[in-house]
Amino acid sequence: MTDATPIQDATAPETIAPETVALQRAEGTAFALSVFPAVDPAAPAILIEPAMGVQAGYYLKLAGALCAAGYNTAIAELRGHEAHGGKRPGWDYDFGYHEMLHEDWPQAVAAVKARFPAAPCYLLGHSLGGQISCLYAAAYPGQVAGLILIACSSVHWRLWPRAFLPYSQIIGVTGRLIGHFPGQRFRFAAREARTVMRDWARQARTGHFRFGRPRVDYEDKLAAVTLPAIGISFTTDFFATRRAMDGLLGKLPHLRLERHHLDPKALGFEKIDHFRWARQPAIVLPLVKAWLEKQQR
Repeated sequence: MTDATPIQDATAPETIAPETVALQRAEGTAFALSVFPAVDPAAPAILIEPAMGVQAGYYLKLAGALCAAGYNTAIAELRGHEAHGGKRPGWDYDFGYHEMLHEDWPQAVAAVKARFPAAPCYLLGHSLGGQISCLYAAAYPGQVAGLILIACSSVHWRLWPRAFLPYSQIIGVTGRLIGHFPGQRFRFAAREARTVMRDWARQARTGHFRFGRPRVDYEDKLAAVTLPAIGISFTTDFFATRRAMDGLLGKLPHLRLERHHLDPKALGFEKIDHFRWARQPAIVLPLVKAWLEKQQR
């Protein structure tokens, strides 16, 4: 699966105060980037894209650690989960993968590139954020320098226990029946837009990323992506298992991929799961830093 009920912890003290860049959508809602400038404005710029149901503030420790390591860093708010300017999903407000891919991701990437014009831009996608980041690289070739994919996966039912297929389809139907998906009741994600969950459930059922009106199948575009990428998963993550993450990465066979599957306990980290790695960024920082150094060379 992609996302379980996250722990919303945006209150931990941070050592770096971010800038805020407000972005307006054509529909009238708004979202923000939290921007952490590094000392060198030409150092790689990393745009963090959150998991389903997770507010941007959850990634403050991760962003602070990346910035302290010398990287220009930004966190984008996920549609439907903005601190200010957004709107809660319901009968009167709906969106899907299409709107995130073709409206939110391009605006966020453009804002990061405008703020750091001399820096190569990398997408760091977590879970759903990783899925859409892969799709963005496929739909908008040449816009980013590479992909950092952490704890993300395909949700095709063949990669999961058998019970996942009916479970995933119930999730998709529930949103259509009541106007939104009540994630808290399912202990999966948060209050989500019905079309997001419909698109998610379709990928679970068919294995294909196919969405929008008219529907577009992105499989061929994904297969054409040739970017450098690093993929990191954890033995302690039930919601983005090694097999499921490899299922997503397998859709992009021409990535110049560096792949890691980490055992947190063997590395001395406790309580690492689908979400908590972001609150202990030291588990991924050395790998990300070494990989970025390779790209710069």
